[in-house]
Amino acid sequence: MRPKRARSSYILLVGIMSLLLVGSWLAYQIYVSLTKTQITSRQQIAITPLDGSFAEDDLANLAARRKFTAADFSAIVLDIDEK
Repeated sequence: MRPKRARSSYILLVGIMSLLLVGSWLAYQIYVSLTKTQITSRQQIAITPLDGSFAEDDLANLAARRKFTAADFSAIVLDIDEK
């Protein structure tokens, strides 16, 4: 028969695991706060913000595009050259 463990050993085990969990979470939070960004300075220079403006020609080209309907997509077109 195995000897019975005392209740205090389980409390100690749970306490150590809780302390380990809180300590690792705290270490991660410190690491995150000290790490400002993961983007290198060269990448930061290459990233340019978008201005959000469109040229009039681009808008005219979009308006002139052919509009497709559901019937256009559902129609079966057979292009078979019979010889």
